[in-house]
Amino acid sequence: MSAVLSPGGLRDLGDDVGDDVAHGFAARYLSMLEGRVDRLRTAVEHDDAVTAHVAALSLHSSSTMVGADALAEVARSLTAYLRSGALSAARALLPELMLVAAMTTAALLARV
Repeated sequence: MSAVLSPGGLRDLGDDVGDDVAHGFAARYLSMLEGRVDRLRTAVEHDDAVTAHVAALSLHSSSTMVGADALAEVARSLTAYLRSGALSAARALLPELMLVAAMTTAALLARV
């Protein structure tokens, strides 16, 4: 697994858009993270591959932007499983998703 957060994730985003915007994005990301993870988990548990795939793509892109590398990696793996219809493999990855999301929340809260 990658580091929970990339060392320069928020700093790089801040360089691109300004520190205030980067911190605002991180705060919005955190406020939406639990809902995104729950939507993805629920869709996988209910064998809704289309909804789960869209949720995994969203989680991957937003996690990448904020530098949440480990969560982006899990979301990327889920996306690949869901794209190929491997719902059982996606379901097996849910405990890791939940753990890494919690770790990401704690790490980002310490930085924002």
